[in-house]
Amino acid sequence: MSNINSEYDLELWDSFRKGDESSLEKLFKSYYSLLLNYGHRFTPNMHLIEESAQELFIRLWNNKLSLGDTGNVKHYLFKAYRSIIFRKLKKQASNIMERLDDERYEFKIELAPDQIIIEHEAESDVIRKIQDCLSILTPRQREAIFLRFYEEMSYEQVSEILHMNIGGTYKLIYRALDRLREKLGSALLSIFLVVSRLNTLTIS
Repeated sequence: MSNINSEYDLELWDSFRKGDESSLEKLFKSYYSLLLNYGHRFTPNMHLIEESAQELFIRLWNNKLSLGDTGNVKHYLFKAYRSIIFRKLKKQASNIMERLDDERYEFKIELAPDQIIIEHEAESDVIRKIQDCLSILTPRQREAIFLRFYEEMSYEQVSEILHMNIGGTYKLIYRALDRLREKLGSALLSIFLVVSRLNTLTIS
């Protein structure tokens, strides 16, 4: 997200906290699809995903007078949305074996054919290989990669969302990338990085 958009979001945040409903509606329109995309990676239940996003914005409006400042609206919304999703999924679990915690949950990263910039006849093989390698990562590693690189959040923001310390977050992400590099090799990992918009990461 550009600095311009971040500043605009912060202006909207301040305005809605003062009672401007239209500012919250603008934030809703800006982030609703992003939140649904994030939620879909935890569960295919679209009703739960949409309900969670709507609950988030209703809560924001109802608690607007008690909300404080935030340095990054996107980070705040993702963190709050994740908490709502987890609460609903935990409530759905029918027995202790299905209970969610910080280590046991689903998180999917799916690549579409049109995301791969290579020859068409090789696309399906590349996608399949990348998907297979992503599946060897823990859900926590996949989520950290998604937040850090797809959503371009800082390590500090990822650590807060995942309730980890910053050192643990660095280790989590780099161990995940090392596993992918080991399985994919540098060439295919580079394709994955391009798909993920990892333009600033240097592959050693």
